[in-house]
Amino acid sequence: MLVFSATCVSCTKAEDDHHQGIIELALTRPATSKEAVWLEIRAGTLPRGTEIRVSTRKGILLGTVSPFGAQQGREAVTYTIPLPQNTITNNRVHLRLTVDTPGVPARAPQPGEVESINLIYVPISF
Repeated sequence: MLVFSATCVSCTKAEDDHHQGIIELALTRPATSKEAVWLEIRAGTLPRGTEIRVSTRKGILLGTVSPFGAQQGREAVTYTIPLPQNTITNNRVHLRLTVDTPGVPARAPQPGEVESINLIYVPISF
């Protein structure tokens, strides 16, 4: 599978957005009709039972990152989440990242919990 990274233009658009876990990513170019755009997240070490929920800015769940199945001793694991076409507006994607730990109120990710987040192009076949 071929993938190409997009660049993160303004991962913390404003201080208020940052506290809410809202990020903005920009595509380097529009996807072709033979490509899909996916989200690639490199998550750092997360406590057992903790998840990072990836939603649209309006709260529609797109996917979840969880350390379930990750090998012990690995510092980071990369996850991919397909993005619906309607999440891309003007070659930009606005996402809300929320860390959910059982028994603790949901919050924005802290440093080290999300090491990187990129948009990637994935070839599709019909």
